[in-house]
Amino acid sequence: MYLTYKEYMKKKYGEALYSITVDLDLGCPSRCSFCPTHGSRSAQSMDASSVEEQIKVGIAFAKKRYKAKRFMLYLQAYTNTFSSLKEQKKTYSKLLKLYKFDAISIGTRPDCLSDETLAYLKELNKEIDVYIDLGVQTLNDKTLQNINRGHDSKSSIEAIKKLQHYGIKVFSHIIVGFEGESREDWSKTVKKLVALNVDGFKIHNLHIVKNTPLHVEYKKREFKTYNEYEYAEELIHLLRLIPNSIPILRIATDTPKKDLIAPKWQMSKGEFGKYVKDTLEYRYGKSDVNHNFWSKKYKDYYYPKSGAQKQAKELFIAKSNLKQRLESKDIRLLDIGYGFGINSFEALKIKSKNSLFITALDQDARIAKLDKRIDFIVGDIRYTLPKLKDKFDVIFLDPFDEEKNQEMVSIEVFKILKKLLHTDGVIVTSTSLNSTKERFEDVGFKVKIVNIYDIKGLLIS
Repeated sequence: MYLTYKEYMKKKYGEALYSITVDLDLGCPSRCSFCPTHGSRSAQSMDASSVEEQIKVGIAFAKKRYKAKRFMLYLQAYTNTFSSLKEQKKTYSKLLKLYKFDAISIGTRPDCLSDETLAYLKELNKEIDVYIDLGVQTLNDKTLQNINRGHDSKSSIEAIKKLQHYGIKVFSHIIVGFEGESREDWSKTVKKLVALNVDGFKIHNLHIVKNTPLHVEYKKREFKTYNEYEYAEELIHLLRLIPNSIPILRIATDTPKKDLIAPKWQMSKGEFGKYVKDTLEYRYGKSDVNHNFWSKKYKDYYYPKSGAQKQAKELFIAKSNLKQRLESKDIRLLDIGYGFGINSFEALKIKSKNSLFITALDQDARIAKLDKRIDFIVGDIRYTLPKLKDKFDVIFLDPFDEEKNQEMVSIEVFKILKKLLHTDGVIVTSTSLNSTKERFEDVGFKVKIVNIYDIKGLLIS
């Protein structure tokens, strides 16, 4: 998977260090288009009037909320080396005397690291672990110019090399989703930073914050921002490029809702983290399903006691009239919740002069038995389903466990299915829950309950 910051800290310090963020209000030499007027100050310290109070409030909050015992001083907002060396020494010395911190992390820019500052940080690093949180953002020079960054990619590369020369660890901060960039651009950025042997990554999606220059531009024309499913796909691609020896400090932001213009996510930061972790496990982890189709994750069998083939033949194939449909024309079948592929494989056994075209969707690629006759698409259906353009004659919907896979039986999904289904098409599900039936009816479907021994389902048209 990937090395989390918490795991990295536990290996280094024996336990996680909780970051106490402090805003020194030092400003920046150039204000980026995405940067809010309060920099990146934490929510916990937003109302504190002094740095002393920010530290006091931050530590009290961490001890109460997270039972934290050890701390890192984090100078997060703006550019914390954007002052004279004399002022830096005075400020850092004062702050580090306020509490026994185990480390200090300093947020800054590539163009604000003078040789004098680097020499001082090298000496400070002998007293306390020093980390530089370096705002690289992207190594695309055109983008850096467009966002008014004030430096080029060469400055970032040189700053990283200098920091390493002085023995200071550097965490690179990058943003995914700048207008005009694509997966190729942020992949190039990550690959180059990995080649430079940076000590960690902070990654998040581009978001539009109220009253920023980017907000002004967004009001003129609403350019694309990434929803959680789209961004997760890009993030997972990038995480696969980063060796698991390099910690990932951040994968999302927590901009206050009152300040966030776009994108508006349904998931919280914590929910998104779990979603990414689960998706990585589904695609690249080892299957937890044994030869009896028992799932350790769900603590249940994937199929009814009557058997998977019986369910495929007597529920999905028989109730959809798939054989009869194939006698009159070519059929497009959408198999959602593909799993082991048994429903699709049984459908392919039907002999007909006409053709059966199958598109299959599933999140868990570990258990899928693939076939070149099936167009298999891996991913959360909230991401993959809206991308489908073809209409389907038959749709199989097999959510397995509605409580754990609620996204598969949501009214939003059913609305998309309504658009994807031909007017004379049919949907067959392996669930007969009343709540699911009612959601289908709310969208405008006609629904019948099906009972075959211990096999239950719905027939929707």
